Formats: sequence, structure tokens, C-alpha cells
Amino acid sequence: MEIGDVELYRRKYGRGFRPHVSLLLDGSEFHVDTSPGKSGWNLITHAHSDHYGQRNMENPHAVASIETARILEAATGKEYEGLTFHTGEKVRIHGQRVETFPTYHIHGSTAFFFRDFELLITGDVKDYRELPECQILVTEATYGFPSQVFEDEIDKLLDAASDGAVFGAYPIGKAQRVAEILTGNIGFRAEEKIERICRAVGIKPSKSGPLIVSPRNLASYGGGYVLTAQKFYRWPKITLSDHLDYEGLLEMIHHCNPEAVVFYHGNPSKALTRYLESERIKCWTLNEIK
Repeated sequence: MEIGDVELYRRKYGRGFRPHVSLLLDGSEFHVDTSPGKSGWNLITHAHSDHYGQRNMENPHAVASIETARILEAATGKEYEGLTFHTGEKVRIHGQRVETFPTYHIHGSTAFFFRDFELLITGDVKDYRELPECQILVTEATYGFPSQVFEDEIDKLLDAASDGAVFGAYPIGKAQRVAEILTGNIGFRAEEKIERICRAVGIKPSKSGPLIVSPRNLASYGGGYVLTAQKFYRWPKITLSDHLDYEGLLEMIHHCNPEAVVFYHGNPSKALTRYLESERIKCWTLNEIK
């Protein structure tokens, strides 16, 4: 599929496709948040496992922020062998000039902007305000439904923390965010893996305070709160999301002012795609890219 001078495609893998999307820019191949292939450069927007940084530890053509590389190393015990940069820097990748911007999804999360093509690849986003305008926006739609509107419940989190609650948070990303919130208030303790990743990004636990564990381990501690905006957990929930909600997603799109949007992670609702089309913004999902 071509949008202007950008060709978007998916790499065949068995009977299906490799994860996410690939791009051909003036003869250079770039693969977004996916497993390594035989050619091209792998752009890793952040360290969550469903964005495949852990599959790229030994890939010299992987591209990730320094913080993302440190998190991946702490999580896997392996050395990251790809290209690194400080988020906010300009880098040159296989002849292409690329600007990088923070998305504040988790530590090290980065958007890639190919200015020559007016192409912005955001990865997952929590705060869009530093992102540039573009013609083509490749972005997420984790909360792409009108019913998915929420506010983070920081006060509820702190009240539960003062009562010594146990918090279930994803070890990469969510755990570091709640750790930073608690560090500025009463401190925190954490399971070994979470503590290791926190230390990799400069967050130090204390000897006392509420405990942060993986959600799947809450039962081992007699229960607690899951920190998420998702609704499928059986434990009590405190809303703490690392993503934009539906309204935030629309605000980001208007901020970036694209002519075309490609949702490469998450499934947007028909309401969202119809709205964008009514605004004369063309949009596609992964299922529409061959």
C-alpha cells in the first residue's frame, strides 16, 4: 500500500504475517515493533514485550532509545547490540534523517519522525504535546472506542498506599510509573524483577511502603489492586493508564494534523474511523495492509 512516497507492507510469516508494519522509504526498509527479518532496520518504540524489543537483543540493526535498551537488558539479562540514542536526538539510519520525540508511555518510549517524508511513527502514547505535525501518522489505538474515556485515579492510589495495599502493575512501564509516584510520597517495595527494572532507570525502592508486584502474583499476597484502565481483571481496579484514552487519541490526531492515519497497534472502532473520514483524514488498520 502506498501513501505518497511511503510504501507500507506486512512481511509474510508462515500462513500469516510478522507483527505490526514495515515501510519502504526511498529504497530503505524499516520494520516497526516486530521481530528481526533478513534485511532492514527494526525500530523499537519502547520495551514492552508486545513491541518485540526482547526479540531484537542480538540484532545490530535494531534501533531503540538508551533507556529502552537498559530496560530490555534488565528484563532479559542479555546485552542489547543495536543502535541507541537519547530520546530527543536526531539520528541517521541507513541514510535517512530521523528525529526522535518522547511519548511518555513508559521510560524511554520514543516516536520516530522522518521529516523528508513527513512520516511520524509514535508507538504507544501517553502525552502527545511534544510530537510534530506530519502528513502520515502511524500510531496506536489501544483505547479506540468512544466508551473508553477515563482519568487516572492518583488520589485513590495514594489512599490505598497509605493503608499498605499491594499493587499489581505490569513489571515494565506501569510498575515504574507507580514507583515514581510513591517515591515522591511514602516510598515503595517491589518484587525482584520490578526492582531490577526500576533501578535500571534510576528509581530506588525503600525499605518500607506498599508493595508492587506483577498482577499475576497478586493471589500470592492475598490480593490487592490492579493498576489499569482495562476491565478484564478480577481484582479491584485503580485506573492508572500509560495510554491516551479515546478523547486523548482524537486530540493527538488533531495536534499532529495528518492527511492519513495508520493504526498499527490496537483495533480502532468504526466510530473512530468514520469520524476521521468525516474530517477528511484517510485511515487504515493493519488488516487493510497487505
